[in-house]
Amino acid sequence: MIAYLAILATAFAGMAGVTWWTAVVCGCLLTLISITEQQKLAARFEAIGASHVLSAAAFASLGNGLMAGGVAYAGGWVIRLL
Repeated sequence: MIAYLAILATAFAGMAGVTWWTAVVCGCLLTLISITEQQKLAARFEAIGASHVLSAAAFASLGNGLMAGGVAYAGGWVIRLL
């Protein structure tokens, strides 16, 4: 639920013409949420010797979070132009 609110707030920030840093803040928040969910699986991955997978997933989460924040901001910015 927090992730949806962050994306919606970022889209509204784009519509309002707030600085683009809101997209970065949204991306970091989404990354934090994702990594927190991944840490719940850390014990299982450690048991099978695949903890390196979670390290790679953290970087992927950062990319996905920043992309989602940027797209939400750009979508709001485009709506403002219409």
